[in-house]
Amino acid sequence: MAHYQAMGSIPPKRHTQHRVPAADRAPLQGDLYYEELMGEEGFSSDSSLLYHRYIPSTISGAREWVVGDMTTLPNQPLLPRHLTLHDLFQAKDIRTTDAVTGRRL
Repeated sequence: MAHYQAMGSIPPKRHTQHRVPAADRAPLQGDLYYEELMGEEGFSSDSSLLYHRYIPSTISGAREWVVGDMTTLPNQPLLPRHLTLHDLFQAKDIRTTDAVTGRRL
């Protein structure tokens, strides 16, 4: 069951033309609000229909990305490891050992 909550100015029906009122902002009066559907899991979960005065995906700024050191080290020798998990702890210590602070290799 959908639970609707309205805040601010919204159109009488969803996904229709919704214009900025004349008394709201003089430079934008009569312009359309931009609609954005925001949800947690795409279209399959609860979502909110948001109205914006400006395009929500507008790029507000950009700068050059400086890539760090890209050198690699040789991964040799590549040794297989066999962890014998049953031999890490004594049978009597398993129940009293903390899972985080009792870690060993």
